[in-house]
Amino acid sequence: MLAVTAVIVGYFLVTGATTALRSGQLSDREDRLRAEITELEDRYERLQALREYLDSDEYVEAVAREQLGLVRDGETSIVVISTVPSPTSDAGEPEGELWWERLIR
Repeated sequence: MLAVTAVIVGYFLVTGATTALRSGQLSDREDRLRAEITELEDRYERLQALREYLDSDEYVEAVAREQLGLVRDGETSIVVISTVPSPTSDAGEPEGELWWERLIR
């Protein structure tokens, strides 16, 4: 009778320890997943804000002015020309060499 009781108590101790260990692992995993969800939600919000900005008239006007050089009616476009001479190619470089040829050498 004592041996049967010891086996039953041992079984419950092992099962309880295993369950507690598994519960701790699942809790840690849940915490990591919740942190990842929060990070992804923050990233989603930033991407939504970027998307709204890219759809805005402000962005379209900025691109039209900066990249395309467009101006509104009544405005005057000014082109700034540098007074600093452009650098010349090195004496060792052959004329007409393409940029990827320099990478291969």
